[in-house]
Amino acid sequence: MTLTLYGIELWAAALLFARMGAMLMLLPGFGEPAIPARIRLSFALALAICFAPSLADRVPEAATTAFGMAGQLITELIIGIALGGAARILVSALATAGQIFGFELGISFAQTADPTQTGSGQLFSVFLGLMGVALIFATGLDHMFLRGMVGSYDVIALGAAVPVEDAAEMALEATAAAFRTGFQIAMPVLAAGIIFRLGLGVLSRLIPQIQVFFVALPLQIMGGTVVIALGLSTGMLIWLDSLERYAAWLR
Repeated sequence: MTLTLYGIELWAAALLFARMGAMLMLLPGFGEPAIPARIRLSFALALAICFAPSLADRVPEAATTAFGMAGQLITELIIGIALGGAARILVSALATAGQIFGFELGISFAQTADPTQTGSGQLFSVFLGLMGVALIFATGLDHMFLRGMVGSYDVIALGAAVPVEDAAEMALEATAAAFRTGFQIAMPVLAAGIIFRLGLGVLSRLIPQIQVFFVALPLQIMGGTVVIALGLSTGMLIWLDSLERYAAWLR
């Protein structure tokens, strides 16, 4: 027996909503904590209703018991969390780069309000996070993620069991990629910091009367800010490329 409401199969919409809702709660841009959960879930429900007719032929038959149906919904929910969580892990590359920036410039304890997290965060991490969200929508990556939500049903079919081993491998790869990308974004500042400290060491040997630490901090902040400004565009392109590859894999 198929339950319908205004021509929409309720079972198909429910299964789609379980995965899409979980993904949309975590995907970069859409899943930011600053966006109320009701808004995100309402958007996911609208997407599920829109895509239900086109994906209805892939929807498995509902289980004969309530526990069986709940199990099918929970399976889709877990798959959505795994797919959306991998993208969210890639976003953490910006926080890694921001922490390195703050450490190298000597302002790692500087905190500011973070609109995307509804709290406070390290200064450069907040700045990179805001820039990342803006670039996602400016470059059209949000459209790729929406298409990836539909394409995920080609990657993992509706009604399929949770691929635990593949999900664990994907999480490990995403974590490694996030750390690698964050390190690549911060590489110019790290290299400049090493050269700067070597120069300070040589200067302290040549002119012992100079208070090196007193002179170093202003130069460290000013020079580090200049290096960040010069290398930030390349670093953000590397980060966007990692997200684009993941969205293309979903499609």
